[in-house]
Amino acid sequence: MSLAVGLCGWAALLLPWAVPSWAPTAAPDTGFPALVLFSVVIVAARGFAFRPVPERVLALDTAFFVAAALCLGSLPAGRMVAIALTVDSLLRILLLARSGRLAAVSWVDEVGYAIYFGGMTGALLMACARVGGADDLVLASATPGAIAVRVVIIGVALLVTHYAVQGARAVLFGRSLRSYLRELAAPGMLSEASLLPLGAVMVLLYQPEHMLGFVLLGGTYVLFSFVYSRLARTGADLHRRVGELEILNSTARRLAASLELEELVETAARETTRAIPEAEALTLVHRAAAGDDRLVVDCFDRDRDEFSRLVVGRGEGAAGWVMTHQTALTIPDLANSEIDLGPAGTEGVRAWLGVPIFMYGGCEGVLAIQSRSPGVFQADHRRLLEAISLQVASALQNARLYEMAMVDGLTGLFVRRYFDARIEDEIERAKRFGTPFSVVMMDIDDFKHLNDTHGHLIGDRVLRAVAQIVKTQMRGVDTASRYGGEEIALVLPRTEMVAALNQAERIRAAIAEHRVATDAGAVIGVTASFGIAAYPESGATTAEDLVRRADRALYRAKKTGKNRVELYWDDASTGKMPVIAVVEGGRR
Repeated sequence: MSLAVGLCGWAALLLPWAVPSWAPTAAPDTGFPALVLFSVVIVAARGFAFRPVPERVLALDTAFFVAAALCLGSLPAGRMVAIALTVDSLLRILLLARSGRLAAVSWVDEVGYAIYFGGMTGALLMACARVGGADDLVLASATPGAIAVRVVIIGVALLVTHYAVQGARAVLFGRSLRSYLRELAAPGMLSEASLLPLGAVMVLLYQPEHMLGFVLLGGTYVLFSFVYSRLARTGADLHRRVGELEILNSTARRLAASLELEELVETAARETTRAIPEAEALTLVHRAAAGDDRLVVDCFDRDRDEFSRLVVGRGEGAAGWVMTHQTALTIPDLANSEIDLGPAGTEGVRAWLGVPIFMYGGCEGVLAIQSRSPGVFQADHRRLLEAISLQVASALQNARLYEMAMVDGLTGLFVRRYFDARIEDEIERAKRFGTPFSVVMMDIDDFKHLNDTHGHLIGDRVLRAVAQIVKTQMRGVDTASRYGGEEIALVLPRTEMVAALNQAERIRAAIAEHRVATDAGAVIGVTASFGIAAYPESGATTAEDLVRRADRALYRAKKTGKNRVELYWDDASTGKMPVIAVVEGGRR
Protein backbone atom coordinates (compact mmCIF):
# COMPACT_ATOMS: atom_id res chain seq x y z
CA MET A 1 0.00 0.00 0.00
CA SER A 2 2.78 2.46 0.91
CA LEU A 3 4.57 1.71 -2.35
CA ALA A 4 1.35 2.35 -4.29
CA VAL A 5 0.91 5.76 -2.64
CA GLY A 6 4.53 6.63 -3.39
CA LEU A 7 4.25 5.59 -7.03
CA CYS A 8 1.11 7.70 -7.41
CA GLY A 9 3.05 10.67 -6.03
CA TRP A 10 5.90 10.10 -8.47
CA ALA A 11 3.41 9.78 -11.33
CA ALA A 12 1.87 13.13 -10.43
CA LEU A 13 5.32 14.73 -10.43
CA LEU A 14 6.45 13.20 -13.73
CA LEU A 15 3.16 13.37 -15.64
CA PRO A 16 3.62 17.03 -16.78
CA TRP A 17 6.60 15.87 -18.88
CA ALA A 18 4.26 13.60 -20.85
CA VAL A 19 1.16 15.78 -20.61
CA PRO A 20 2.22 19.44 -20.77
CA SER A 21 -1.31 20.59 -19.93
CA TRP A 22 -0.72 19.33 -16.38
CA ALA A 23 2.15 21.77 -15.91
CA PRO A 24 1.48 25.10 -14.14
CA THR A 25 0.16 27.79 -16.46
CA ALA A 26 2.46 30.32 -14.87
CA ALA A 27 5.56 29.66 -12.86
CA PRO A 28 8.65 31.59 -11.76
CA ASP A 29 11.76 31.25 -13.83
CA THR A 30 13.90 28.43 -12.49
CA GLY A 31 17.61 28.75 -12.94
CA PHE A 32 20.09 25.95 -12.47
CA PRO A 33 22.10 27.77 -9.75
CA ALA A 34 18.92 28.29 -7.74
CA LEU A 35 18.03 24.60 -8.01
CA VAL A 36 21.52 23.62 -6.88
CA LEU A 37 21.43 26.04 -3.96
CA PHE A 38 18.05 24.82 -2.74
CA SER A 39 19.13 21.20 -3.14
CA VAL A 40 22.30 21.79 -1.09
CA VAL A 41 20.33 23.38 1.75
CA ILE A 42 17.76 20.56 1.73
CA VAL A 43 20.48 17.89 1.86
CA ALA A 44 22.28 19.75 4.67
CA ALA A 45 19.05 20.14 6.67
CA ARG A 46 18.28 16.43 6.24
CA GLY A 47 21.77 15.62 7.41
CA PHE A 48 20.95 17.18 10.79
CA ALA A 49 17.74 15.18 11.13
CA PHE A 50 17.23 13.34 14.42
CA ARG A 51 14.93 10.70 15.83
CA PRO A 52 12.55 11.92 18.57
CA VAL A 53 11.29 8.32 18.65
CA PRO A 54 12.90 5.27 16.99
CA GLU A 55 10.45 5.03 14.10
CA ARG A 56 10.48 8.72 13.13
CA VAL A 57 13.19 10.88 11.52
CA LEU A 58 12.50 14.58 12.16
CA ALA A 59 14.13 17.25 10.00
CA LEU A 60 13.08 20.90 10.23
CA ASP A 61 12.78 21.37 6.49
CA THR A 62 9.09 22.10 5.83
CA ALA A 63 9.63 25.88 5.87
CA PHE A 64 12.41 25.49 3.33
CA PHE A 65 10.18 23.29 1.13
CA VAL A 66 7.56 26.03 1.13
CA ALA A 67 10.18 28.67 0.33
CA ALA A 68 11.41 26.53 -2.57
CA ALA A 69 7.85 26.22 -3.93
CA LEU A 70 7.37 30.01 -3.86
CA CYS A 71 10.79 30.76 -5.33
CA LEU A 72 11.12 27.98 -7.90
CA GLY A 73 7.51 26.99 -8.57
CA SER A 74 5.37 24.11 -7.33
CA LEU A 75 6.45 21.50 -9.87
CA PRO A 76 10.28 22.01 -9.74
CA ALA A 77 10.15 22.23 -5.96
CA GLY A 78 8.07 19.06 -5.70
CA ARG A 79 10.43 17.12 -7.94
CA MET A 80 13.49 18.43 -6.13
CA VAL A 81 12.06 17.51 -2.71
CA ALA A 82 10.99 14.05 -3.90
CA ILE A 83 14.46 13.28 -5.25
CA ALA A 84 16.23 14.67 -2.15
CA LEU A 85 14.07 12.72 0.33
CA THR A 86 14.29 9.49 -1.65
CA VAL A 87 18.07 9.69 -1.92
CA ASP A 88 18.33 10.62 1.77
CA SER A 89 16.20 7.60 2.79
CA LEU A 90 18.25 5.24 0.63
CA LEU A 91 21.51 6.54 2.11
CA ARG A 92 20.17 6.00 5.64
CA ILE A 93 19.24 2.43 4.71
CA LEU A 94 22.76 1.80 3.43
CA LEU A 95 24.34 3.25 6.57
CA LEU A 96 22.14 1.09 8.80
CA ALA A 97 22.99 -1.99 6.75
CA ARG A 98 26.73 -1.30 7.01
CA SER A 99 26.53 -0.79 10.77
CA GLY A 100 24.53 -4.00 11.28
CA ARG A 101 21.56 -2.12 12.75
CA LEU A 102 19.13 -2.70 9.90
CA ALA A 103 15.94 -4.26 11.21
CA ALA A 104 15.11 -7.78 10.14
CA VAL A 105 12.87 -6.80 7.21
CA SER A 106 13.39 -7.23 3.48
CA TRP A 107 15.25 -4.72 1.36
CA VAL A 108 12.12 -4.49 -0.79
CA ASP A 109 10.20 -3.04 2.17
CA GLU A 110 12.93 -0.53 2.96
CA VAL A 111 13.34 0.66 -0.62
CA GLY A 112 9.58 0.74 -1.00
CA TYR A 113 9.32 3.07 1.96
CA ALA A 114 11.98 5.37 0.49
CA ILE A 115 10.02 5.59 -2.77
CA TYR A 116 6.80 6.16 -0.85
CA PHE A 117 8.18 8.88 1.41
CA GLY A 118 9.88 10.86 -1.36
CA GLY A 119 7.02 10.59 -3.87
CA MET A 120 4.31 11.29 -1.30
CA THR A 121 6.05 14.36 0.18
CA GLY A 122 7.00 15.83 -3.20
CA ALA A 123 3.46 15.38 -4.60
CA LEU A 124 1.87 16.89 -1.47
CA LEU A 125 4.19 19.91 -1.68
CA MET A 126 3.31 20.43 -5.33
CA ALA A 127 -0.42 20.11 -4.63
CA CYS A 128 -0.41 22.42 -1.57
CA ALA A 129 1.74 25.00 -3.40
CA ARG A 130 -0.61 25.02 -6.40
CA VAL A 131 -3.71 25.37 -4.22
CA GLY A 132 -1.94 28.09 -2.20
CA GLY A 133 -1.15 30.07 -5.38
CA ALA A 134 2.62 29.69 -5.34
CA ASP A 135 2.78 29.66 -9.16
CA ASP A 136 0.68 32.82 -9.46
CA LEU A 137 2.71 34.91 -7.03
CA VAL A 138 5.09 37.43 -8.58
CA LEU A 139 7.79 37.89 -5.97
CA ALA A 140 9.09 41.17 -7.41
CA SER A 141 5.76 42.95 -6.91
CA ALA A 142 4.33 40.99 -3.95
CA THR A 143 4.08 42.69 -0.57
CA PRO A 144 5.75 41.14 2.47
CA GLY A 145 2.33 40.53 3.99
CA ALA A 146 1.11 38.62 0.94
CA ILE A 147 4.27 36.49 0.94
CA ALA A 148 3.93 35.74 4.64
CA VAL A 149 0.29 34.72 4.22
CA ARG A 150 1.15 32.39 1.32
CA VAL A 151 3.98 30.80 3.30
CA VAL A 152 1.71 30.16 6.30
CA ILE A 153 -1.16 28.80 4.17
CA ILE A 154 1.04 26.46 2.14
CA GLY A 155 3.13 25.42 5.17
CA VAL A 156 0.13 24.59 7.38
CA ALA A 157 -1.60 22.75 4.53
CA LEU A 158 1.55 20.71 3.84
CA LEU A 159 2.07 19.84 7.52
CA VAL A 160 -1.55 18.81 8.05
CA THR A 161 -1.80 16.66 4.92
CA HIS A 162 1.65 15.14 5.38
CA TYR A 163 1.03 14.08 8.98
CA ALA A 164 -2.48 12.92 8.08
CA VAL A 165 -1.12 10.55 5.43
CA GLN A 166 1.62 9.33 7.77
CA GLY A 167 -0.93 8.88 10.56
CA ALA A 168 -3.23 6.80 8.34
CA ARG A 169 -0.29 4.59 7.44
CA ALA A 170 0.73 4.22 11.10
CA VAL A 171 -2.81 3.27 12.16
CA LEU A 172 -3.07 0.69 9.37
CA PHE A 173 0.18 -0.84 10.65
CA GLY A 174 -1.24 -1.20 14.16
CA ARG A 175 -0.24 2.00 15.96
CA SER A 176 -2.90 3.74 18.02
CA LEU A 177 -4.03 7.10 16.72
CA ARG A 178 -3.70 8.71 20.14
CA SER A 179 -0.06 7.70 20.58
CA TYR A 180 0.74 8.85 17.03
CA LEU A 181 -0.78 12.28 17.65
CA ARG A 182 0.88 12.65 21.06
CA GLU A 183 4.36 11.31 20.27
CA LEU A 184 4.83 12.21 16.60
CA ALA A 185 2.29 14.52 14.99
CA ALA A 186 1.87 17.18 17.68
CA PRO A 187 5.57 17.76 18.51
CA GLY A 188 6.60 17.46 14.85
CA MET A 189 4.03 19.96 13.55
CA LEU A 190 4.78 22.48 16.31
CA SER A 191 8.54 22.24 15.73
CA GLU A 192 8.31 22.66 11.96
CA ALA A 193 5.61 25.34 12.07
CA SER A 194 7.86 27.45 14.32
CA LEU A 195 10.24 27.92 11.36
CA LEU A 196 7.63 29.12 8.86
CA PRO A 197 8.46 32.82 9.58
CA LEU A 198 12.06 32.04 8.62
CA GLY A 199 10.76 30.56 5.39
CA ALA A 200 8.91 33.81 4.66
CA VAL A 201 12.11 35.80 5.19
CA MET A 202 13.96 33.50 2.77
CA VAL A 203 11.33 34.16 0.10
CA LEU A 204 11.59 37.92 0.68
CA LEU A 205 15.39 37.80 0.26
CA TYR A 206 15.33 35.59 -2.81
CA GLN A 207 16.69 37.43 -5.85
CA PRO A 208 18.04 35.24 -8.67
CA GLU A 209 20.38 38.04 -9.78
CA HIS A 210 21.77 38.71 -6.28
CA MET A 211 21.96 35.46 -4.28
CA LEU A 212 24.38 36.52 -1.55
CA GLY A 213 21.70 37.47 0.97
CA PHE A 214 19.78 34.30 0.25
CA VAL A 215 22.93 32.22 0.58
CA LEU A 216 23.65 33.74 3.99
CA LEU A 217 20.11 33.14 5.15
CA GLY A 218 20.24 29.57 3.82
CA GLY A 219 23.38 29.03 5.84
CA THR A 220 21.58 30.46 8.88
CA TYR A 221 18.72 28.02 8.28
CA VAL A 222 21.12 25.11 8.17
CA LEU A 223 22.89 26.38 11.29
CA PHE A 224 19.56 26.68 13.07
CA SER A 225 18.72 23.11 12.07
CA PHE A 226 22.09 21.99 13.44
CA VAL A 227 21.56 23.78 16.78
CA TYR A 228 18.02 22.47 17.10
CA SER A 229 19.22 18.97 16.29
CA ARG A 230 21.99 19.15 18.90
CA LEU A 231 19.61 20.48 21.53
CA ALA A 232 17.08 17.79 20.73
CA ARG A 233 19.75 15.06 20.91
CA THR A 234 21.08 16.46 24.19
CA GLY A 235 17.59 16.61 25.62
CA ALA A 236 16.89 13.07 24.47
CA ASP A 237 20.18 11.86 25.99
CA LEU A 238 19.39 13.61 29.27
CA HIS A 239 15.89 12.15 29.29
CA ARG A 240 17.31 8.70 28.59
CA ARG A 241 19.92 9.01 31.36
CA VAL A 242 17.27 10.10 33.85
CA GLY A 243 15.15 7.15 32.73
CA GLU A 244 18.10 4.81 33.19
CA LEU A 245 18.70 6.12 36.72
CA GLU A 246 15.04 5.59 37.56
CA ILE A 247 15.20 2.08 36.13
CA LEU A 248 18.38 1.28 38.06
CA ASN A 249 16.86 2.62 41.26
CA SER A 250 13.73 0.52 40.80
CA THR A 251 15.77 -2.54 39.83
CA ALA A 252 18.01 -2.13 42.87
CA ARG A 253 15.02 -2.00 45.22
CA ARG A 254 13.45 -5.11 43.72
CA LEU A 255 16.67 -7.10 43.63
CA ALA A 256 17.50 -6.14 47.21
CA ALA A 257 14.18 -7.67 48.28
CA SER A 258 14.96 -10.98 46.52
CA LEU A 259 16.88 -13.26 48.87
CA GLU A 260 15.88 -16.61 47.40
CA LEU A 261 17.75 -17.60 44.25
CA GLU A 262 14.65 -18.55 42.25
CA GLU A 263 12.95 -15.28 43.10
CA LEU A 264 16.15 -13.37 42.31
CA VAL A 265 16.40 -14.92 38.84
CA GLU A 266 12.80 -14.03 38.03
CA THR A 267 13.22 -10.47 39.31
CA ALA A 268 16.45 -9.92 37.39
CA ALA A 269 14.90 -11.25 34.18
CA ARG A 270 11.74 -9.18 34.33
CA GLU A 271 13.47 -5.98 35.43
CA THR A 272 16.19 -6.22 32.77
CA THR A 273 13.77 -6.86 29.90
CA ARG A 274 11.63 -3.99 31.16
CA ALA A 275 14.65 -1.70 31.27
CA ILE A 276 15.79 -2.72 27.77
CA PRO A 277 12.69 -3.15 25.57
CA GLU A 278 14.83 -4.43 22.68
CA ALA A 279 15.70 -7.53 24.75
CA GLU A 280 13.34 -10.34 23.76
CA ALA A 281 15.09 -12.91 25.94
CA LEU A 282 17.52 -12.96 28.86
CA THR A 283 20.07 -15.45 30.08
CA LEU A 284 21.56 -15.40 33.59
CA VAL A 285 24.58 -17.67 33.91
CA HIS A 286 25.80 -18.29 37.45
CA ARG A 287 27.60 -20.87 39.54
CA ALA A 288 25.61 -24.01 40.35
CA ALA A 289 26.81 -24.28 43.97
CA ALA A 290 29.86 -23.81 46.13
CA GLY A 291 32.63 -26.11 44.98
CA ASP A 292 30.76 -27.01 41.78
CA ASP A 293 32.58 -25.95 38.62
CA ARG A 294 29.43 -26.24 36.49
CA LEU A 295 27.23 -23.29 35.60
CA VAL A 296 23.48 -22.93 35.85
CA VAL A 297 21.89 -21.18 32.85
CA ASP A 298 18.52 -19.59 33.63
CA CYS A 299 16.73 -18.46 30.45
CA PHE A 300 13.71 -16.17 30.23
CA ASP A 301 11.63 -15.67 27.08
CA ARG A 302 9.78 -12.38 27.44
CA ASP A 303 7.23 -12.99 24.68
CA ARG A 304 6.27 -16.43 26.00
CA ASP A 305 6.78 -15.44 29.64
CA GLU A 306 8.59 -18.72 30.20
CA PHE A 307 11.62 -19.72 32.28
CA SER A 308 13.91 -22.65 31.60
CA ARG A 309 17.09 -23.96 33.22
CA LEU A 310 20.02 -26.12 32.18
CA VAL A 311 23.49 -26.89 33.50
CA VAL A 312 26.59 -26.44 31.33
CA GLY A 313 30.33 -26.56 31.76
CA ARG A 314 32.53 -23.50 31.94
CA GLY A 315 33.86 -21.97 28.74
CA GLU A 316 30.95 -22.98 26.51
CA GLY A 317 29.33 -20.63 23.98
CA ALA A 318 29.28 -16.84 24.01
CA ALA A 319 28.85 -16.77 27.80
CA GLY A 320 32.00 -18.85 28.16
CA TRP A 321 33.85 -16.31 26.01
CA VAL A 322 32.72 -13.48 28.30
CA MET A 323 33.80 -15.38 31.43
CA THR A 324 37.15 -16.32 29.91
CA HIS A 325 37.98 -12.78 28.74
CA GLN A 326 36.13 -11.07 31.62
CA THR A 327 34.78 -8.36 29.36
CA ALA A 328 31.49 -7.55 27.67
CA LEU A 329 30.70 -8.96 24.24
CA THR A 330 28.29 -7.62 21.62
CA ILE A 331 27.38 -9.80 18.64
CA PRO A 332 25.35 -7.73 16.15
CA ASP A 333 24.36 -10.77 14.09
CA LEU A 334 25.03 -14.36 15.11
CA ALA A 335 24.50 -15.44 11.52
CA ASN A 336 27.77 -13.69 10.64
CA SER A 337 29.68 -14.55 13.82
CA GLU A 338 32.07 -17.38 14.58
CA ILE A 339 30.80 -17.47 18.17
CA ASP A 340 27.60 -19.41 18.89
CA LEU A 341 25.46 -19.46 22.00
CA GLY A 342 26.36 -23.02 22.88
CA PRO A 343 23.85 -25.31 24.63
CA ALA A 344 22.01 -22.24 25.96
CA GLY A 345 21.27 -20.94 22.45
CA THR A 346 17.76 -19.78 21.62
CA GLU A 347 16.25 -20.55 18.25
CA GLY A 348 16.04 -17.51 16.01
CA VAL A 349 18.38 -15.30 18.09
CA ARG A 350 20.33 -12.85 15.93
CA ALA A 351 21.70 -10.14 18.26
CA TRP A 352 23.42 -10.98 21.56
CA LEU A 353 24.89 -8.81 24.30
CA GLY A 354 26.52 -10.23 27.42
CA VAL A 355 28.37 -8.65 30.35
CA PRO A 356 30.36 -10.39 33.09
CA ILE A 357 29.15 -10.68 36.68
CA PHE A 358 32.01 -10.13 39.10
CA MET A 359 31.84 -11.66 42.59
CA TYR A 360 34.44 -12.72 45.13
CA GLY A 361 37.23 -11.12 43.12
CA GLY A 362 36.52 -12.94 39.85
CA CYS A 363 34.02 -13.45 37.08
CA GLU A 364 31.34 -15.78 38.45
CA GLY A 365 28.62 -15.40 35.84
CA VAL A 366 27.20 -13.62 32.81
CA LEU A 367 24.11 -11.50 32.28
CA ALA A 368 23.08 -11.62 28.61
CA ILE A 369 20.19 -10.34 26.51
CA GLN A 370 19.12 -11.55 23.08
CA SER A 371 16.96 -10.35 20.23
CA ARG A 372 15.64 -11.89 17.02
CA SER A 373 16.50 -8.66 15.16
CA PRO A 374 20.15 -8.07 14.22
CA GLY A 375 22.11 -5.03 15.37
CA VAL A 376 19.63 -3.72 17.95
CA PHE A 377 22.04 -3.54 20.91
CA GLN A 378 24.17 -0.41 21.05
CA ALA A 379 26.65 1.21 23.44
CA ASP A 380 23.92 2.64 25.70
CA HIS A 381 22.38 -0.84 26.09
CA ARG A 382 25.78 -2.21 27.08
CA ARG A 383 26.28 0.56 29.62
CA LEU A 384 22.86 -0.04 31.18
CA LEU A 385 23.31 -3.82 31.24
CA GLU A 386 26.70 -3.44 32.95
CA ALA A 387 25.08 -1.28 35.63
CA ILE A 388 22.34 -3.87 36.13
CA SER A 389 24.93 -6.65 36.32
CA LEU A 390 26.57 -4.91 39.30
CA GLN A 391 23.24 -5.01 41.12
CA VAL A 392 22.64 -8.63 40.11
CA ALA A 393 26.11 -9.53 41.44
CA SER A 394 25.33 -7.93 44.79
CA ALA A 395 21.93 -9.64 44.94
CA LEU A 396 23.51 -13.01 44.06
CA GLN A 397 26.01 -12.64 46.87
CA ASN A 398 23.20 -11.81 49.29
CA ALA A 399 21.24 -14.83 48.05
CA ARG A 400 24.30 -17.05 48.56
CA LEU A 401 24.74 -15.74 52.10
CA TYR A 402 21.04 -16.19 52.79
CA GLU A 403 21.23 -19.71 51.43
CA MET A 404 24.21 -20.50 53.66
CA ALA A 405 22.28 -19.21 56.67
CA MET A 406 19.05 -21.02 55.76
CA VAL A 407 20.40 -24.31 54.33
CA ASP A 408 21.57 -27.25 56.41
CA GLY A 409 25.20 -27.97 55.63
CA LEU A 410 24.86 -31.77 55.82
CA THR A 411 21.71 -32.46 53.83
CA GLY A 412 21.38 -29.36 51.63
CA LEU A 413 17.80 -28.94 52.89
CA PHE A 414 16.50 -25.77 54.48
CA VAL A 415 16.82 -25.37 58.23
CA ARG A 416 13.98 -25.45 60.76
CA ARG A 417 13.78 -21.64 60.95
CA TYR A 418 13.08 -21.40 57.22
CA PHE A 419 10.37 -24.07 57.47
CA ASP A 420 8.63 -22.14 60.26
CA ALA A 421 8.61 -18.98 58.15
CA ARG A 422 7.31 -20.78 55.04
CA ILE A 423 4.44 -22.46 56.80
CA GLU A 424 3.33 -19.14 58.30
CA ASP A 425 3.40 -17.62 54.81
CA GLU A 426 1.33 -20.49 53.43
CA ILE A 427 -1.24 -20.11 56.20
CA GLU A 428 -1.69 -16.44 55.33
CA ARG A 429 -1.85 -17.18 51.61
CA ALA A 430 -4.42 -19.91 52.14
CA LYS A 431 -6.60 -17.62 54.25
CA ARG A 432 -6.39 -14.84 51.68
CA PHE A 433 -6.86 -16.80 48.47
CA GLY A 434 -8.60 -19.96 49.68
CA THR A 435 -5.91 -22.29 48.33
CA PRO A 436 -5.11 -25.53 50.22
CA PHE A 437 -1.66 -26.81 51.14
CA SER A 438 -0.21 -29.78 52.98
CA VAL A 439 2.52 -30.45 55.50
CA VAL A 440 4.41 -33.75 55.49
CA MET A 441 6.50 -34.87 58.45
CA MET A 442 8.83 -37.80 57.74
CA ASP A 443 11.30 -39.69 59.91
CA ILE A 444 13.94 -42.29 58.99
CA ASP A 445 13.05 -45.57 60.68
CA ASP A 446 15.43 -47.01 63.28
CA PHE A 447 18.01 -44.31 62.67
CA LYS A 448 19.49 -44.55 66.16
CA HIS A 449 20.08 -48.27 65.68
CA LEU A 450 21.74 -47.53 62.32
CA ASN A 451 24.11 -45.04 63.98
CA ASP A 452 24.92 -47.44 66.79
CA THR A 453 25.60 -50.28 64.33
CA HIS A 454 27.45 -48.56 61.50
CA GLY A 455 28.63 -45.30 63.05
CA HIS A 456 27.66 -41.68 62.66
CA LEU A 457 29.55 -41.20 59.40
CA ILE A 458 27.36 -43.83 57.73
CA GLY A 459 24.37 -42.21 59.40
CA ASP A 460 25.33 -38.90 57.81
CA ARG A 461 25.70 -40.65 54.46
CA VAL A 462 22.19 -42.07 54.78
CA LEU A 463 20.80 -38.66 55.71
CA ARG A 464 22.36 -37.09 52.64
CA ALA A 465 21.02 -39.85 50.40
CA VAL A 466 17.50 -39.53 51.79
CA ALA A 467 17.61 -35.73 51.43
CA GLN A 468 18.68 -36.10 47.79
CA ILE A 469 15.80 -38.49 47.10
CA VAL A 470 13.36 -36.04 48.68
CA LYS A 471 14.65 -33.16 46.54
CA THR A 472 14.40 -35.14 43.31
CA GLN A 473 10.75 -36.01 44.03
CA MET A 474 9.68 -32.43 44.78
CA ARG A 475 8.23 -29.71 42.57
CA GLY A 476 9.87 -26.31 42.23
CA VAL A 477 7.36 -24.67 44.60
CA ASP A 478 7.76 -27.28 47.36
CA THR A 479 9.99 -26.79 50.39
CA ALA A 480 11.95 -29.48 52.24
CA SER A 481 13.61 -28.74 55.59
CA ARG A 482 15.61 -30.69 58.11
CA TYR A 483 13.28 -30.39 61.05
CA GLY A 484 15.62 -31.96 63.57
CA GLY A 485 17.92 -34.98 63.72
CA GLU A 486 16.68 -37.48 61.13
CA GLU A 487 13.26 -35.82 60.78
CA ILE A 488 12.39 -33.95 57.56
CA ALA A 489 9.42 -31.62 57.03
CA LEU A 490 7.83 -30.74 53.68
CA VAL A 491 5.56 -27.86 52.72
CA LEU A 492 3.50 -28.58 49.58
CA PRO A 493 1.70 -25.43 48.34
CA ARG A 494 -1.60 -25.77 46.45
CA THR A 495 -1.75 -29.46 47.36
CA GLU A 496 -4.75 -31.21 48.90
CA MET A 497 -4.37 -34.16 51.21
CA VAL A 498 -4.85 -36.90 48.59
CA ALA A 499 -2.27 -35.31 46.27
CA ALA A 500 0.14 -35.01 49.22
CA LEU A 501 -0.49 -38.70 49.96
CA ASN A 502 0.56 -39.67 46.44
CA GLN A 503 3.70 -37.53 46.56
CA ALA A 504 4.69 -38.89 49.99
CA GLU A 505 4.14 -42.44 48.75
CA ARG A 506 6.51 -41.84 45.84
CA ILE A 507 9.18 -40.57 48.22
CA ARG A 508 8.59 -43.52 50.60
CA ALA A 509 8.95 -46.06 47.80
CA ALA A 510 12.10 -44.40 46.43
CA ILE A 511 13.74 -44.43 49.86
CA ALA A 512 12.81 -48.08 50.44
CA GLU A 513 14.39 -49.07 47.12
CA HIS A 514 17.61 -47.10 47.68
CA ARG A 515 20.75 -48.76 49.01
CA VAL A 516 23.73 -47.15 50.74
CA ALA A 517 27.23 -48.67 50.79
CA THR A 518 29.20 -48.73 54.02
CA ASP A 519 32.96 -48.46 54.41
CA ALA A 520 33.07 -52.12 55.36
CA GLY A 521 31.65 -53.10 51.97
CA ALA A 522 28.16 -53.85 53.21
CA VAL A 523 25.08 -52.48 51.50
CA ILE A 524 22.23 -51.33 53.69
CA GLY A 525 18.71 -50.15 53.05
CA VAL A 526 16.54 -47.80 55.07
CA THR A 527 12.88 -46.91 55.23
CA ALA A 528 10.95 -43.86 56.37
CA SER A 529 7.56 -43.13 57.91
CA PHE A 530 5.32 -40.22 56.96
CA GLY A 531 2.54 -38.20 58.54
CA ILE A 532 0.41 -35.74 56.57
CA ALA A 533 -1.90 -32.89 57.60
CA ALA A 534 -3.58 -30.53 55.17
CA TYR A 535 -4.95 -27.02 55.53
CA PRO A 536 -7.87 -26.52 55.90
CA GLU A 537 -8.88 -30.22 55.67
CA SER A 538 -7.24 -31.17 58.95
CA GLY A 539 -9.10 -28.50 60.89
CA ALA A 540 -5.97 -26.72 62.12
CA THR A 541 -6.19 -22.95 62.51
CA THR A 542 -2.52 -22.14 63.13
CA ALA A 543 0.81 -23.29 61.79
CA GLU A 544 1.65 -24.87 65.14
CA ASP A 545 -1.59 -26.89 65.15
CA LEU A 546 -0.98 -28.08 61.59
CA VAL A 547 2.54 -29.30 62.38
CA ARG A 548 1.30 -30.95 65.55
CA ARG A 549 -1.35 -32.89 63.61
CA ALA A 550 1.11 -34.00 60.94
CA ASP A 551 3.43 -35.12 63.74
CA ARG A 552 0.59 -37.13 65.32
CA ALA A 553 0.00 -38.86 61.99
CA LEU A 554 3.74 -39.61 61.82
CA TYR A 555 3.63 -41.02 65.37
CA ARG A 556 0.82 -43.38 64.35
CA ALA A 557 2.84 -44.47 61.28
CA LYS A 558 5.71 -45.37 63.60
CA LYS A 559 3.44 -47.25 65.99
CA THR A 560 1.65 -49.22 63.29
CA GLY A 561 4.61 -50.80 61.55
CA LYS A 562 6.83 -48.04 60.10
CA ASN A 563 7.57 -47.56 56.38
CA ARG A 564 4.07 -46.12 56.06
CA VAL A 565 2.21 -42.95 55.12
CA GLU A 566 -0.55 -41.81 57.49
CA LEU A 567 -3.12 -39.05 57.01
CA TYR A 568 -4.58 -36.93 59.76
CA TRP A 569 -8.26 -36.14 59.41
CA ASP A 570 -10.17 -34.28 62.09
CA ASP A 571 -13.60 -35.82 62.76
CA ALA A 572 -15.39 -33.30 64.96
CA SER A 573 -18.47 -35.52 65.32
CA THR A 574 -16.66 -38.38 67.07
CA GLY A 575 -13.68 -36.59 68.51
CA LYS A 576 -11.47 -39.30 67.05
CA MET A 577 -8.68 -39.10 64.55
CA PRO A 578 -9.43 -41.32 61.54
CA VAL A 579 -6.27 -42.24 59.69
CA ILE A 580 -5.76 -43.71 56.23
CA ALA A 581 -2.57 -45.72 56.07
CA VAL A 582 -0.43 -46.59 53.07
CA VAL A 583 1.92 -49.46 53.90
CA GLU A 584 4.92 -50.76 52.01
CA GLY A 585 4.07 -51.95 48.53
CA GLY A 586 1.19 -49.47 48.18
CA ARG A 587 -1.45 -51.57 50.09
CA ARG A 588 -4.01 -49.40 51.92
